[in-house]
Amino acid sequence: MSDDSEDDLDASIAQAYHAGQARHGDLGLGEDNFKSHVLDIVKKHLGPFCSTSAALCFIKQLHMTDLYLGTACAQGNETAWTIFNATYKKYIRDLGTFTNPTPNAFELADSILVDLYLPNHSGQSRIASYEGRSSLATWLRIIVSHRAINEHERTRKTEDASESLIEIGDDLALHTLDVSLRACRYEHIVDESFRRSCQSLTDRERLNLLLRFDEELQLGEIARLLGVHQSTITRQLDRACKKLREVMITTLATTYHLNQAAISECQEDILENPSYSILSAIKSAAASK
Repeated sequence: MSDDSEDDLDASIAQAYHAGQARHGDLGLGEDNFKSHVLDIVKKHLGPFCSTSAALCFIKQLHMTDLYLGTACAQGNETAWTIFNATYKKYIRDLGTFTNPTPNAFELADSILVDLYLPNHSGQSRIASYEGRSSLATWLRIIVSHRAINEHERTRKTEDASESLIEIGDDLALHTLDVSLRACRYEHIVDESFRRSCQSLTDRERLNLLLRFDEELQLGEIARLLGVHQSTITRQLDRACKKLREVMITTLATTYHLNQAAISECQEDILENPSYSILSAIKSAAASK
């Protein structure tokens, strides 16, 4: 890791710190403490030996001004909590009313505010778990939604009137939100892995893949078109698909230093996010030849 790279990382975090100060004011959060917290988040998700370039890429995806406010709140700064309440208290109450349209909606919302503020058994408030990987508003929406689901389940188990309750906890909506957040986190990394894996293919491998999956030709049709046996096309397609997977995983592991859990998240994102297209990446790689 070069000194220039270290300087770039320090400068990026310092810039984020001052942007947080410019937006929210001096909240008693030291720059060194903020930097240490940001680096802890990076190490948690990319591993302790991640490259500086991967760390910079990860940091650029964080919502730093929100993280500045959340970190100051976690340290118990009253001015920070005043800003937080002024910005999000009504938002949390509105979400509570929407997700749990019952007479105790405000009570639910206020209990969330208390949980965010008061320290738990480990001595930290719930807001200390905010890492800036989504906006504070999105993070709070997930917390309120989960709390509403739990409240609904508790009520359903203790009352014999579950049919009259309004169904909440749309798991599909929460899953979609999670997919969206995951895509924001890994989009650049996945795109670059796609590009490298497609560049590793031979011209014949690209042609076979495009004929099979873009033109949707049958294996026999491709074999006749290229003048080879169908079993040859089968072997070549299998080999090309295996190469795509191996190069992509190698890129994620060696270039971006992702651990197995993060690589699995990337693979889930690729499978569930329709915006990714390996065929488009193959076409782009072929065009750049």
